[in-house]
Amino acid sequence: MARPRKRTKIRNPSLKNSRKTSNKHFKRFRVKSDPIIAANWDNKATLRQNYQRLGLVNNLNGVSGGTEMLDLEDPQPIDKEELKKTLGPDEGIIERDEQGNVINVIIGEELDEEEIFDTVIPPAPAKTDVVKALEKQAANFYKREQYQSEGDKLFCEVMINKYGNDYHAMFKDIKLNIYQLTETQLKKKCERYLNQKERNQEKEKEKMTT
Repeated sequence: MARPRKRTKIRNPSLKNSRKTSNKHFKRFRVKSDPIIAANWDNKATLRQNYQRLGLVNNLNGVSGGTEMLDLEDPQPIDKEELKKTLGPDEGIIERDEQGNVINVIIGEELDEEEIFDTVIPPAPAKTDVVKALEKQAANFYKREQYQSEGDKLFCEVMINKYGNDYHAMFKDIKLNIYQLTETQLKKKCERYLNQKERNQEKEKEKMTT
């Protein structure tokens, strides 16, 4: 009884696993999505080597095994409020003292849709010319404008005309505040309405002057 490898040789005795046949279906990765990355891409280098040379990160969760040793003798101070912003609703960090006793627990808060859109991400300083070119390219794209429905505009207009900036009174008005919005939600809606109204007035003034 012939073995499987022997059967293959019998069917095609001229078949040899040479370098030419083994690399027949091999294709090198080529960047096509972005012209800036494609112009600076080195096909002879690996993905991680290219990203490191261009000043980019190929894995947002960090590199397996670490890239540098931490200096434990001179720890950097940690801003707890900034650290809390990076945590998700189901994430937390336990703070311990030198004896290992729990002294504080930092728990992430769940953000609503408006808070997610209003969150401003500070840009990191560009380290390479490629990153600067990518940031310049991203700045020329269309900027999303905050949309507010006609119902929200009318709701905010009625609330502001009646209570001004007294959001606690708005919260207590169960007849107008039919969706039981909190003081923070009411404040954000009204501020968005006022900002959009101010921008529209500025645009009208520019049209009149031109």
